[in-house]
Amino acid sequence: MRVGWSVLLAVLLASSAGLAGPPEVDRVAGTARQGVRSIVKRLSGAVFAGRDNNTPESDRVQRLLIDKLRRLGTGLNTAGTGDDAFRQPFEQSGQIGTNLLAVIRGRELPDEYVIVGAHYDHLDSRSTPSGSCSIRNAPGGAICPGATDNAAGVGAVLGIGRALRKLSQAPRRSVVLALWDAEEDGLLGSLYYVQHPLVPLEKTVAYVNFDIQGGVLLPSLRRTSFSVGAETGGSALAAFVADAVAAEPLGTLPVSFIFGQLRSDYANFVLIGKVPTVFFSDSTGGCYHTTGDTFDIVDTRKLSVQTRIGFRTTVALAETLSPPPFRGQNPAAATYADAVSLNRVFATAQGDLSLFSPADQVIVQQLQRDVAAVVAAGPAAFGPTQVSILLNAALQGINALTRLPCQRY
Repeated sequence: MRVGWSVLLAVLLASSAGLAGPPEVDRVAGTARQGVRSIVKRLSGAVFAGRDNNTPESDRVQRLLIDKLRRLGTGLNTAGTGDDAFRQPFEQSGQIGTNLLAVIRGRELPDEYVIVGAHYDHLDSRSTPSGSCSIRNAPGGAICPGATDNAAGVGAVLGIGRALRKLSQAPRRSVVLALWDAEEDGLLGSLYYVQHPLVPLEKTVAYVNFDIQGGVLLPSLRRTSFSVGAETGGSALAAFVADAVAAEPLGTLPVSFIFGQLRSDYANFVLIGKVPTVFFSDSTGGCYHTTGDTFDIVDTRKLSVQTRIGFRTTVALAETLSPPPFRGQNPAAATYADAVSLNRVFATAQGDLSLFSPADQVIVQQLQRDVAAVVAAGPAAFGPTQVSILLNAALQGINALTRLPCQRY
């Protein structure tokens, strides 16, 4: 009996010794930025001409990204060999595209998965003479580089993958690195994936999404970012994100699922895949979907911190003994905590009021007063009317920010 307990104790100690503890996570997190800057610069360069799906430029991007993914894991598509093992080709809603996926196998629970993803496509040369980019425009204008949207998100995913490989042991669960195609056409790559998953969705403990990173909405908001929708994994996912954010010098504000406006791949994992999800984003400013979204507007120091936050979140999800349960989006849409986050944004932005047009200055000032009143009234007074105030403030605030001229802050 004594020998049996000794063996069991040894097994338990060996198992726990492999866990990525805080000292190792802190050490490895500092390496997550390696290579991120260079891949963002490359992807947003003229040679890839905006990375539209089903174009020769997209084919070249795929070869580059597969080369990067091969160094981090194995291809997720077991039906393919060679480069095709990293590809998930699809036709969805009239669009042809290719998702790219690799897996870093877990050491103890290889059949449970954390997916970390970002879309790699953008808008080609679908621009107007004024520099506005849209899928509704025909190709042939100036190139839409898509540096913050979403070469930077791709850089974050690859940076997280590199950092995971630097851990002394593989994560407890498997981690899938996913790069989606045809997001700009309506989130089509991730939609195809959740309809045709390469690993079971019921074995996917969480999805971590990056879309628009390294962006600066205003000089006063340089150190501000957002985590969207962590309530879909209940208090557990929210705590993992909060701990990751607290460990890094960036004001990443939590907001509910609805404030992402269902405008990125996170929405498919929640609404169709039923997978707990957090979406990291800098929201949309004056350079969003314009020819001005070039590498020189990317705040690479901010992007480095965002990549570290993503790495910490991913490790926590991969190592936890208790995966977050799927709770779905908040049925009330917004909470008092959202009011606190939005109030901080609007109050901070008042320092840059002069950058807005006179009409938008009036709008932004009124929105700040509206949100501040919700906060001042307290949680007990929070109800459907206050939810409407917050949703209106978020929508009008984003619209005012996107009306700003595209410039480097």
